[in-house]
Amino acid sequence: MKVLIKLVLAFAVLVIGVLFLTGVLNLSLLMKSVKYSASPQGNTYFTTGSDYEGNYVFGGAMQLAINELNANILHSKLQLNLSANDVETRRILNIFNKAEFTTNDLDLQSYYVKSGYGEQTITAINTESKAKFPNKSFKDLMLSLSPRDIISYAYFLKQVAYTIPFTSNYTTFLNESVKGYKATSVDQKKNVQIVDYKSGDNFIVKLELKDNSDELYLAKGYDMTNPLDAIKTINSNILRTTMAEDDIFYAPEIHLDMNRNYFGFTGKSLLNNGFNDYVISYMYEDIKFDMDNVGARVENQAVFGGAITGLPEKHTFKSLELDKPFWVIMKRANSYNPYFVLGVKNSQIMFK
Repeated sequence: MKVLIKLVLAFAVLVIGVLFLTGVLNLSLLMKSVKYSASPQGNTYFTTGSDYEGNYVFGGAMQLAINELNANILHSKLQLNLSANDVETRRILNIFNKAEFTTNDLDLQSYYVKSGYGEQTITAINTESKAKFPNKSFKDLMLSLSPRDIISYAYFLKQVAYTIPFTSNYTTFLNESVKGYKATSVDQKKNVQIVDYKSGDNFIVKLELKDNSDELYLAKGYDMTNPLDAIKTINSNILRTTMAEDDIFYAPEIHLDMNRNYFGFTGKSLLNNGFNDYVISYMYEDIKFDMDNVGARVENQAVFGGAITGLPEKHTFKSLELDKPFWVIMKRANSYNPYFVLGVKNSQIMFK
């Protein structure tokens, strides 16, 4: 049975990365958390993401916060006193220090970064970030810092809309009925550009946005432990084709609201010159993401704290049904590096 897919994306990426180094012994922050988990294999920056309800989530704010810390506070790459057992923490730290993802992968209007010492920096961050992003949904930082405490903060917000809204419709994902959307009209089908198509279980589509400075891709049938192959295909395929009249496309709505604690980093002491008496007291991030028939919105907040001590072939019917695990990849049009990656593996982040 043919099912027409409408995909509307209300996508706002709101990422806050905060690195906080204090001058007291190992302060703790009590909050709901997703356990720190091993990331997909591959030495690339987006493998610093984490698991949420069986789905893989990456947002770029923590990387931006560490870039800011290294450049303007430590004046060197972050060094930690790690044991032989801290294999995953060492892997992620090495990726952070490569700084493959930077503010160059975003537009100036979408991010805010700041670092400094003491509570005056907290006050400035709260005031300045809210002034630049009035719709920021995260509450002000409520951290108690001594004059020697360090904070590095990064935030970005992205909101995109499709050129034409899709039609809301229930669909299936892994044989379960969920809320979704589909492309029914000719104009809606123009929203969907086919980047690569091997079969109904292996394809990549690009959803056309009102602002073409950003790009949103959906990739189905790729290795769900690592989005690298999908990203490489996206960056290497220049030619796109539009949906034919008898092609079908539908996708599920997505909603997630997660918190992550980087437990592998907390309690570790710094080895950087001049900061040997600092210990990481907390390192966390919050990410919200919504995707529906209108557009997409993502919000990501992170805190790092420490204390002293091709041409188309002859057309055949194409099925573009996102009814099995797929990747959501968001990036700037002039950048190879995604600023948001979501591996959708189950319906825990869908409406039923």
